[in-house]
Amino acid sequence: MRPVGERVVKFIVNPVSGNGRTRRLLPHLIKIAKRLGIEFDLQLTQAPEHATELASNSSGEFDVVVAVGGDGTINEVAAGAIKSQKAMGVVPSGTGNDFVRSMGRLKHLHDYLHRAVAGRAKLIDVGSLQVEGKDMLFVNGVGVGFDAEVARESLNLTKLKGLSRYLYAVIRTLSKYNASEMQIELDGQIIKGRTFLVAIGNGISAGGGFLLTPDAKLDDGLLDTCIVSDVSFSRVLQVIPSVLRGTHARHKEVSMNRAGTIRIESEHPVAIHRDGEIPADKATRISIEVRPQALKIMS
Repeated sequence: MRPVGERVVKFIVNPVSGNGRTRRLLPHLIKIAKRLGIEFDLQLTQAPEHATELASNSSGEFDVVVAVGGDGTINEVAAGAIKSQKAMGVVPSGTGNDFVRSMGRLKHLHDYLHRAVAGRAKLIDVGSLQVEGKDMLFVNGVGVGFDAEVARESLNLTKLKGLSRYLYAVIRTLSKYNASEMQIELDGQIIKGRTFLVAIGNGISAGGGFLLTPDAKLDDGLLDTCIVSDVSFSRVLQVIPSVLRGTHARHKEVSMNRAGTIRIESEHPVAIHRDGEIPADKATRISIEVRPQALKIMS
């Protein structure tokens, strides 16, 4: 069979992502890659941040580094790809797989491999998050408040998958969550009030299919924001169906905006998620900025 392209590929695989689904996928990935005539090396991650190290240390012989795993793995590989100035491909095999929804979901592993290797390279934005003295990158999104607490709760629900996992986490989190007074600055515009959640999206989706920022674009030089004011338990349950459809902007409690720079101050410490991972659970000051066209991705 004729090779899909002339690019040489390094697969960076997180075998534990997707509750072990990625490890089970490996034999199929290798078989299809060989059938497609892809010239590749494959390395397994062994610890947090190892994917960044592998991607940033990619030698000149590799043209594309391909992240095989969930959104957290994609985040780590992206950070390394930016350092090594390599193009990044994506084969999603995690629990939520939200980032790939903005790229366009495909049906088969074969299709994801073909796009990751033989697709068109394009530049997309990433985000920079500063919290508790740390400067971190994100490619899909950041959540502050309830959104982050749900992400944290979902990490304990290893027997559930996909959207059902996050919906169950929503119910469990609602019973114990309290909104906080926040001041949110969007490119100089100030919004104050008791705030249920703030979702910042480079991509359209979070939590395995919640379309909190449904109009976000990966390459527009801006970050979409969804701010939800304090709401009751019953009201959240009423609004969830519209969040799954991406039509929640019509509700009075929801404010949708776009900005390049976002500052958040919370009266009480709040949790934060970054591409589904929890970098801080007691933050009071958060700074976020877009980094336009910082990452080359195979699309």
